[in-house]
Amino acid sequence: MKKRLTNNLSLKLLSVLIAVIVWLIIVNVDNPNMTRTFTGIPIELTGTEVLAENDMTYSTAGAPQATVRVRCPRNLVQRLKVSDFKATADITKLYEPTNQVPVTVTCTYAGVTDEQITLLTRSIEVSVESINTRQIDVGVQVNGEPAEGYQVGNVIASPSVVTVKAPQSVLDQIGGAGVAVDVSSMSEESTQHAALQFYNAGGNVLDISGLTTLEVSASDITVSVEILNVKNVSIAANVTGQDSVARGSRYIATVIEPQTVKISGRRSQIADLSQIQLPNDELNAEGASETVVKEFQYSDLLLPEGVSLVDSPEEVITVTMQIEKLRTRTISLDLSRITVANLSEELRVVNENATVSVSVEGLTSEIDSLDISEITGKADLTGLGIGTHSVPVEVTVPDGFSVVGTPAIRLQLDSRTTEAEDAAAVNETNSAGKTPSDDSGEGLQHSEK
Repeated sequence: MKKRLTNNLSLKLLSVLIAVIVWLIIVNVDNPNMTRTFTGIPIELTGTEVLAENDMTYSTAGAPQATVRVRCPRNLVQRLKVSDFKATADITKLYEPTNQVPVTVTCTYAGVTDEQITLLTRSIEVSVESINTRQIDVGVQVNGEPAEGYQVGNVIASPSVVTVKAPQSVLDQIGGAGVAVDVSSMSEESTQHAALQFYNAGGNVLDISGLTTLEVSASDITVSVEILNVKNVSIAANVTGQDSVARGSRYIATVIEPQTVKISGRRSQIADLSQIQLPNDELNAEGASETVVKEFQYSDLLLPEGVSLVDSPEEVITVTMQIEKLRTRTISLDLSRITVANLSEELRVVNENATVSVSVEGLTSEIDSLDISEITGKADLTGLGIGTHSVPVEVTVPDGFSVVGTPAIRLQLDSRTTEAEDAAAVNETNSAGKTPSDDSGEGLQHSEK
């Protein structure tokens, strides 16, 4: 047996060697090495916790992916899938001048070595920036109109300021923050809750909800809406010096245009408010001889605390202090329109045709239309005896007119005649065809105490 195995040993070894060579040739011919490219391998960024510890973050242009080329036997390469590869990029190895991070790819499929893998994506660009905080005021946009007769007052957001923590590039995009509330048909105060929104510099909504590095101190905002009552009130002006205008002039009236203004406030504040006062610093008619016009801005109105104007028109408020010239008219008042008071029973007025000149002062526009029949006088003859006297006359004129000075009438007083003398005078007068005058003073308005 041993001889049989050892006989022709060299020939047998050669046969084995030839068989191996033939086998290798067959294998290489039937299962040759092949090259295949794999794309879309997701790249996992590692080392990001180091950035977080330093308040920094990163960003990439889309989801980073790697491409590799694999050269290995055909039976292996044909079985490989993208999921058999793992690509990583260690951000701690960032090359800052170019923001490039090297990529490493390994294959988890047995039989494929690193040497058989060629990286076509050797690095990716990663932007690293700091995470900062910023305080932003919360604005409130009011939509709709309250019920008729009401106005929106103070609108207060709580909190009124939010703190935003985000990458600086995101903070730079934020132009403002705010919420929107609807006040349609409202007639009383209300409290609403609204979601916070961010806006860019152009006022458009900024969608940053997908940022994992964004932190906001408050996203639910409470909004208190104050609803105020609205009413019309008159505009008032206190003009001083009305009785001290120039001599020969008279203060007529104060005319304000417009007469009313619309205000708003809490019901308790404006319920009893009927007028708003203008400042009277410049409303002084003292010494004025003609109409004076003063102009005020709506902002000059003296508004009580908590009360405001609904509108602030550009037009002015005009206050006209009407002053008109006076004119004097002289009127002759005869004794028939003068009441004679306290005439002694023993005396009589001899000159019954006596008259008195009365100077009546009034507005130029009214003096000519004065009804003279409304003017009367009174003469007090207390203590006067026989003789001629200048008696002051107390003249009464209609409202709006006044008497200049103290007019006086000259009256001649004499003793009364006896009945016989009166009868003789009557006979003498009748024979002459004349009507006797009544010595008793008939025809005079006689008043005695």
